[in-house]
Amino acid sequence: MAYKKYLWATSRGNWVKKEIKGCIFCEIAKDNPEVPKKVIYKGKDFMVIMNIFPYNVGHLQVIPLKHVEKLEELSDSEVTGLFLMVKKTIKMLTASLNPAGFNIGMNIGGDISGGSIMHLHVQIVPRYKRDSGFMEITADTKVMPESIDQTYEKIMKNVGILKK
Repeated sequence: MAYKKYLWATSRGNWVKKEIKGCIFCEIAKDNPEVPKKVIYKGKDFMVIMNIFPYNVGHLQVIPLKHVEKLEELSDSEVTGLFLMVKKTIKMLTASLNPAGFNIGMNIGGDISGGSIMHLHVQIVPRYKRDSGFMEITADTKVMPESIDQTYEKIMKNVGILKK
């Protein structure tokens, strides 16, 4: 049996052990000071946040402000608004980080779909030409080339794209 290598991030323990009452995305939308967050944009119906445990540099999430768990719980105009915000977010990430591509997805149905938060959201993960380097291939370990704060600063320079 092959074992994956682990890169220990002990600071993550504070987050994992923290008990949040209710839905984490609803708490972020309410600006709960107890919830660590990096909000990029909050509009009338949707917000765009950084995933603070990203799969890759610039990993963002587009989230309806109202609590829904399934796409069909949104009206047709809300679905349109959600995907227009996804489109704008891609444009903002392209201007900020110049990725070679994107993985975009939704996990609907909780654990069975691979999701961990029962609040509808769209994951937007930028992909870069050299995503797989020595550590990823030989050590099965993801290396992030910059901090979340550095990425946040780059993205915020282009946040006006989301407001158009």
